[in-house]
Amino acid sequence: MGMQGDFLQLLKEQGYQIGTSVPAGTEVEITRGTTILAMKYRDGVLVAGDRRATAGNMVMYDRTDKVLELDRHSVMAIAGVPATAYEMVRVLEHSFKYYRRTQLQELSFEGKLRAVSKLLKDNVAAALAGTGAVAPIFAGYDFEQGSAKIFFYDILGAEFEGVEYAVSGSGSPTIRGILHYLNTWSGHP
Repeated sequence: MGMQGDFLQLLKEQGYQIGTSVPAGTEVEITRGTTILAMKYRDGVLVAGDRRATAGNMVMYDRTDKVLELDRHSVMAIAGVPATAYEMVRVLEHSFKYYRRTQLQELSFEGKLRAVSKLLKDNVAAALAGTGAVAPIFAGYDFEQGSAKIFFYDILGAEFEGVEYAVSGSGSPTIRGILHYLNTWSGHP
């Protein structure tokens, strides 16, 4: 395969079908996956997630912990491939502890954000191969700003601040739509 620079052509050559549609009247099985969310409130941030680990449309395990403490001031909620996500949490937890013990101070909030982003960027090959995609939410207290903050990431490591809330996982479009509607038209956030 030569270097042509056409990504869509490369996908077609690898067997991916682009632009196909389902004929009208075809019964399509709805896939129900998982969702994590974080919401700001007056005293901080609430982070929650369902307990299901899924493989496609099948629930593999229904008691999964998806909101994991990284240190006393930050948590990460995981969506995506559980093995990769749990390993990222372990690496972050140990990195934060190592920094605290060697530098005798906490890693800055900005440093924690960079650490999450770097792990995701280091995982790009697995994410693009479909074997290790993770789209986490990171929430914590920023001592320099004096407030709790929420950040969510795409599978390539790009970070976005959730001003009022953040959602991730396969149920996120529905939840994001509901929260946007409530925040926009309900009269109170």
